[in-house]
Amino acid sequence: MSHKYREDQDLAFLHYADTEMLEVLVKHLMFDKDGKKRNTESLSGDKAFIDAKGDYSKIWTSVAAELQHYGGDTLVNFVRKKGVTYREILIDVCKRIKVKTDFDAATIEIEKAMFAKLIETSWDDMTDDQKSELTKALKVDPKLVGPAAMTAIITAIKLGGFASYQVALIVANSIAKMIMGKGLQLAANAGIARAIGIFAGPIGWAIAGLTTLPAITGPAFRVTLPAVIQVAAMRQQLENKDVF
Repeated sequence: MSHKYREDQDLAFLHYADTEMLEVLVKHLMFDKDGKKRNTESLSGDKAFIDAKGDYSKIWTSVAAELQHYGGDTLVNFVRKKGVTYREILIDVCKRIKVKTDFDAATIEIEKAMFAKLIETSWDDMTDDQKSELTKALKVDPKLVGPAAMTAIITAIKLGGFASYQVALIVANSIAKMIMGKGLQLAANAGIARAIGIFAGPIGWAIAGLTTLPAITGPAFRVTLPAVIQVAAMRQQLENKDVF
């Protein structure tokens, strides 16, 4: 039996999300990086989930409830029979990975700050060619290098639009490849598809490092970090579907 869904304005859009992207979210919630079913997952035993036969848009509330449950304290969940809101989960993830932002801002703004932090964390693992490719892909002034380039990239991401959309897909692809062994299967334009492939390595390594730090991680965090990244990328995709 799956968990009870808590009304959540930040997850309601999942009903309209891309089917393949929603499937990736489901896999993050159900399986670990070794492909083994998580001991605490409840979706696989839920009749509605089974009857959906992969059409997760039909049972998006069950998927959302599963994420909400992972975000809350187990004992508290047992008492109130439901988890915490997505925004609470997002803020918890951001604080753990030391994102500096206004946590009173809109959810999408906090998500963009998270993506900016993940790009910044992976910057030192990129080769000079990759750094150049990233500035080019995000339409940042190619004359900028080093810290100036990184500052310009962070600014571009936080401004939204093309840069944040592209970075969201790059980061989501990196963690999907790291955990599931394969990246996102998207019908993206050539420019985005190229960028997605180039940066899977260094961004994946940075995220892998974050998921193994004992000071900030635990079993739930190893679920909520990739899940929040995927939800944030799905929101960016929906926000920009009529633009790019």
